[in-house]
Amino acid sequence: MEPNKFPSDLLQKYLDGSISETESAVLFAWLRENPSENNEALEAMLQEAYDGSMKEKPALSADVSQRILNRLMVSITEKENVRTIPFLRRPWVRYAAAAVLLLAVAGTARLLIQGKKQETPPIAVAVTSGSNRAVLKLSNGQEIVLDSAHGSIFQQQGITVHNDSGKLDYEGHADVVEYHTLSTPRGGQYKVQLPDGTAVWLNAASGITYPTAFTGKERKVKISGEAYFEVAANAKQPFRVDVDGKATVEVLGTRFNVNAYTDEQHIRTTLLEGRVKVVHGQQASVLKPGQEAQITAQGMDIVDSPDLEMAIAWKNGSFQFDHAHLKEVLRQMARWYDVTVIYEPGSTDIIFSGEIKRDLNLPQALIVLETMGVHFRIEGKQLIVMP
Repeated sequence: MEPNKFPSDLLQKYLDGSISETESAVLFAWLRENPSENNEALEAMLQEAYDGSMKEKPALSADVSQRILNRLMVSITEKENVRTIPFLRRPWVRYAAAAVLLLAVAGTARLLIQGKKQETPPIAVAVTSGSNRAVLKLSNGQEIVLDSAHGSIFQQQGITVHNDSGKLDYEGHADVVEYHTLSTPRGGQYKVQLPDGTAVWLNAASGITYPTAFTGKERKVKISGEAYFEVAANAKQPFRVDVDGKATVEVLGTRFNVNAYTDEQHIRTTLLEGRVKVVHGQQASVLKPGQEAQITAQGMDIVDSPDLEMAIAWKNGSFQFDHAHLKEVLRQMARWYDVTVIYEPGSTDIIFSGEIKRDLNLPQALIVLETMGVHFRIEGKQLIVMP
């Protein structure tokens, strides 16, 4: 085989399940030595395998799916009981990961980890993924459960509030300004279009308080949890976000994400487009597109070139992680699946990089982590991590 030439014949044998141990060693030696993210031939073959797995009759056998999962997707190295996945952030691995995950969900019971067979523990309860659920609290204290109320749910002089398919929409201009609060539970998400046309997506366990009309010199809202904003431009009336009383984001017209969960280490404001000013105590910084402000009790730091796709992955229907510890991964998943995570003594830590779709139920989503040697059981609304 010519040096650096993509061994397409070996990969095809691998996908067919006919590769020998010697050929397998050659293939994976090539993958380790050629870490290019832009190998079109490799990506095309894995894309074809992925497309095949989407059909009614999967193109890959269970045995082959196990090998792809463990050799391409979970190329594990161990050091002091911490496992990492060096290849998982590459685009072509996503095709393999998605194809294998679909097959594993369809019925793969055994998973190979570093050449050893392990039984996937049976999971009795299928905890479903989150959905469009939220409660709208009016200024008089009345609460409207939005997943059971549809159409025109509130009318006031000048405005009508419509609710449909996970979206709350304010139309018109209120003569009398009142304050509404939209909140999502654990396992919920929702979108609201504010009276000025600004669109806000709320992640699970989040909330936003806003007026029914923006009057005066500024448009001001208050959030908790996590929210993604697409702010309607209005240079004469700046948009300000009170981040749970701990920071302020000042906006003219832009797209940005704010993560302010109290159980996370940082409050993060990530700017995708436009211009924002982040104020924390006596500190103030103006962000450029592609920057992120991270706030802790010690102060505020500006991070250049954060992973923008990862910052808004939740809005686009997935979890994405880059060298994240297991507890960080499971904090996000716990909010979405509305479960409590319990760690038994001696449970394994891992460093995880990759993507998990949010529309999977919990047992399906956990398959990727189980293949890395993390053991779970589900008891009601408890996710228990075992040694």
